[in-house]
Amino acid sequence: MLALKAAIEWANTANEEVNICSGSECSLQAFKSFYVKSIIIQEAQMTLLGNDRIRIGWVKAHIYIKGNETEDILAKEATTDGTTANIPFRKIYLKNQLLQLSLLRWKVKWDNGETGRSVYSIIPTISNKQLHWSRQSIQFATGHEPFSKFGFH
Repeated sequence: MLALKAAIEWANTANEEVNICSGSECSLQAFKSFYVKSIIIQEAQMTLLGNDRIRIGWVKAHIYIKGNETEDILAKEATTDGTTANIPFRKIYLKNQLLQLSLLRWKVKWDNGETGRSVYSIIPTISNKQLHWSRQSIQFATGHEPFSKFGFH
């Protein structure tokens, strides 16, 4: 997909009609979809919509077409030459990473904190799932108000 996007961006700067062929049928189908979340595909779609001189098409892979064979060689080189690519993360991935980081920070503070130790004794692990303890149940189990005035400790 990155190679196709790069080819589309290059073709957008050319002052002539350009045919881009790919052996990746699923990548080409993604350009036709209205419901894509990938920034890479969205940016390529916008470029394609803004330039009617660029045409994309599918060719069967590995059938000894000169350009297709060159593409295969370049793709193999790209996986071994150490060139890095900036690939934006999907929002759901970032959301999950932030959740895990937040839970980890919360766990460290909960495990090493100085306050809330009576609650810690009955709920030693943190979770983003709802507990089945009411506030009153926790107060009773830890001997906090209003139960402490009745001698429950």
